[in-house]
Amino acid sequence: MDIEIRPAAPDDVDAAAPLIYSSGPHEFDYGFATRGHRATDWTRAAFIGRTTTESHRAFHVALVGGRVVGIGSFLGGAAFDTANALRFAWEVARFFGPLECPGVLRRTLRLMDLMPAPGADALFIRYVGVSEGMRGQGLGTVLLEEQLRMAREAGFRRAVLDVAVTNSRAQLLYERLGFRVTGERSLKTRGSAMDVPQQRRMELLL
Repeated sequence: MDIEIRPAAPDDVDAAAPLIYSSGPHEFDYGFATRGHRATDWTRAAFIGRTTTESHRAFHVALVGGRVVGIGSFLGGAAFDTANALRFAWEVARFFGPLECPGVLRRTLRLMDLMPAPGADALFIRYVGVSEGMRGQGLGTVLLEEQLRMAREAGFRRAVLDVAVTNSRAQLLYERLGFRVTGERSLKTRGSAMDVPQQRRMELLL
């Protein structure tokens, strides 16, 4: 199977938005589903938005036969700085409006505590998703191996990701690539967490 890996582009949004959502539906529903919006409405808006960490600029896509069938976000930890946080808050406010924005920001802050960005020496891997009909064919492995190669060339010392404790299939993939579990976190909230699962932090020395 011929797999092409390239940086994502705004025109990929129709395929990319549901793939991003599929990487963590419980987390996305908790953070971004409101009375007026589905979580996938946000993944679509964020992908064509202006933030460093949520827009297409953060992503690479995998294509088979010219069709986007896989995606992942690959950024150094330094990208998750104060300036980006302010851009993210502005995008949330603009998209959700004054009534829904405060709740979304509160919930996303909890998600950031659950899955915090690593230091600047690390590649942060997020939102890895593969089309349902293409899973189990090595797409995720090819996508990740290419990004790890690029991270080594760029001088990163570590690669870091989070995986839901319920996603044993993904954890096995990461373990085959050399990642090891270094910790486990739960969502910190007094109210309903929409069944957001615990997250295992995994790291790989590069």
